[in-house]
Amino acid sequence: MQDFSFQGKLYLGNRLPGGRPGALRWVGDAPKCDLTLKTETETRKESYSGNRLTSAVLQKGKEAELTVAINWADIDNLLLGLYASKASIAAGTVTGEAFPAGIATNDVIALDHTTISQFVLTDGNAAPATLVANTHYRIESVRAGLIKLLNLAAFTQPLRAAYRYGARTSVAMLTTSAPERFLYLDGTNSIDNAPVQVRLYRVQFNPVSNLGLIHESFGQFELTASVLFDAEAAADPLLGGFGRLDLPEVV
Repeated sequence: MQDFSFQGKLYLGNRLPGGRPGALRWVGDAPKCDLTLKTETETRKESYSGNRLTSAVLQKGKEAELTVAINWADIDNLLLGLYASKASIAAGTVTGEAFPAGIATNDVIALDHTTISQFVLTDGNAAPATLVANTHYRIESVRAGLIKLLNLAAFTQPLRAAYRYGARTSVAMLTTSAPERFLYLDGTNSIDNAPVQVRLYRVQFNPVSNLGLIHESFGQFELTASVLFDAEAAADPLLGGFGRLDLPEVV
C-alpha cells in the first residue's frame, strides 16, 4: 500500500494538434484540484427468479469532471472564471462629463473613470459657476472616482466635471464563449517526494458560481469544468481520449 498526499503546480494552456499543450501559464496557488470520473449505465432486471435481480449492466458513456479552487485573483484567472474579455484603458482627460439630472445634496456620484486628479466641477449656467471643493462637494474617493455633493442650492443643473484619470485594466464579464484549456499538473507526493504528472487535453470551464466580493478572511474562488473527449489524442493508446497520469521513475 502506497500512501499519498499530492501537491503541485497547476498550469493551463491552449491545446495544440496531436493532443499536445501550447505555452502554459501557472494559475498560482491552487489548493484543490479534484478529478471525478463517471460512467453512465443502464441496468436490466431478470424476470425468471421472482426476485428481479440485476442480470446485466450496459455501459452507455464515460464522463470526467474537474473542480479547481484558486487563491490568486490575477487578471488571467479572472478572465477564465468570469468568461471575460480584457481591455487596457490608457490615462486621459475628461471635460464636460455631465452629472445625472435631479441630483441632490448628500448624493454620491460615480464618475466614468477612476484614479482622478485635477478635478473641477462647474454648473450648467450659460456662464458656468465653479463649485468649491469641501464646501459644495467632496471627493469621496480619488481611486474610485466618487464625488459627494454637499450644497447645491445656488447652482444650475446639470453639473459638469473635468478631470484627469489614470490607466486601468477593464475586465468585462460574460463576454466570451466557454474557455477550453489544456491542463497540466506538475505534482509531488508529499509523503515520499515522488513525482506525478497529470495531463487533461480538453478542459472546458464553467463560469465561477460564487465570487466573493467582500471577505472576512482570505479570498478564494472555485471553478468547475467538463473534461472533453479528444478524438485525436485517443488515436494514440499512450495518450487516451481524456487525459493521462504519469508516474516518472526517480533516477
